[in-house]
Amino acid sequence: MAVTLDILLGVAVKMQAGDKSSRIRVANVNPQKYPTREFDVPATGDIEINAEEHEWTNYFKAGLKGATELLRKKKGDNGLVHVSMDILVDGSVPAGGGLSSSAAFVCASALAVMKANGEDAVDKTDLTEVAIVAERAVGVNSGG
Repeated sequence: MAVTLDILLGVAVKMQAGDKSSRIRVANVNPQKYPTREFDVPATGDIEINAEEHEWTNYFKAGLKGATELLRKKKGDNGLVHVSMDILVDGSVPAGGGLSSSAAFVCASALAVMKANGEDAVDKTDLTEVAIVAERAVGVNSGG
């Protein structure tokens, strides 16, 4: 069944020359339910996700993790330099409603990170495969 629900990410890229890590700020249009969070991505690009802590931004981190894997495949470790970003999240997919809101958020996050890091061409099969694996880092046993 087709549905007309969406998830939207507004992204502002912040170029900071000489930084060894990038700073990411993730905000939601509903800050009472989903408070703004900030975190650093180390130069190695290893994304830490604590699956024991139920935190909404872990799904963004899962997308970041998947995008990092795709970017490494395309650019290699030496060509991967994450940019700093401010992200604003909105959408109409109900969280926990059984419509794969977490998968939608992970995929949208991965696409946003890829675009912010200069990658326009994303293979849908590659995106699906890394998103499934990345989402499992949050503790969700997703099938995609």
